[in-house]
Amino acid sequence: MTYIIIDLEWNGAYARRTRGYFNEIIEIGAVKMDDSLQLVDSFHAVIRPVVSRKLSSIVQDLTGIEEEELEDGMPFSRAVSQLRKWITDPEAVIMTWSTTDLIVMLENCRYFLREEHIPFMNRYADLQACFQNRMGTGSAQQISLGKACEMLEISDQELDLHRALDDSILSGKIFAKIYEAKSFEHQTFYADSEFYRRLTFKVSVVNDISSEHVKISDLRFSCEDCNRMLNRIGEWRFRNRAFCADFLCRGCNRKYTARVQIKLKYSGAETNRTLIPHAEEIAEKESKALICKMPLFGGITKILST
Repeated sequence: MTYIIIDLEWNGAYARRTRGYFNEIIEIGAVKMDDSLQLVDSFHAVIRPVVSRKLSSIVQDLTGIEEEELEDGMPFSRAVSQLRKWITDPEAVIMTWSTTDLIVMLENCRYFLREEHIPFMNRYADLQACFQNRMGTGSAQQISLGKACEMLEISDQELDLHRALDDSILSGKIFAKIYEAKSFEHQTFYADSEFYRRLTFKVSVVNDISSEHVKISDLRFSCEDCNRMLNRIGEWRFRNRAFCADFLCRGCNRKYTARVQIKLKYSGAETNRTLIPHAEEIAEKESKALICKMPLFGGITKILST
């Protein structure tokens, strides 16, 4: 089995052809690893941009790449052709740190090559997802490459973070440390039509309270203290990508703000509900829970609840 870990650097620019923002790849770095997880070869290509010759100051500061360096680069089409020949194994598993690089590669293949799929990839694994699954960190918050190296005590002092080749080398070191055959097999996918539909699906947030994706049960809440059904005392409003409304408990007179966010993902609607006590309710609960210890005769302490 051959494993290929790819890292990209890109420059954001306005593309007249698509009349929109476009992430143009300016550098490709990759490492090749064998069955024993040894690094056996590397690939590096600097790409001359054509959508915008002006390099963002943010990209320059982050990567250290200068515009003069890009002038000597090759066209994107040649870089992809060379990368494809370098990979050699059609069944190699291609990896990137998160799917962001993969999406950017796909966008560039569609823009420059008129290819709907990435021409050198038949199998894929998200190395960041593999890492977080192996480390048990969950997927709620993405872990950066630098943070992952820190967690695994991998030194990056001799390498430049945010340069494509060095980042791919660091990714390879992470892969060698976390690899477990059975787990990795479950996180490797064939790059078929279904894969690309899932990859390019745009997650959206429901912003219409009358949407079919909003269930009545999603908008009902119970008091956290007495478990009675809460009464809504304000209209639902869409704020900060979620529906919000104020509620009152008629039993214990507590007030809450309910927050309901519904995301439309490829797998279907995902609902997240949060019930937030009002500030005065929190203060009252904290006051009642406050325990003071007062010294009495003979060293005995009396516990008073305010």
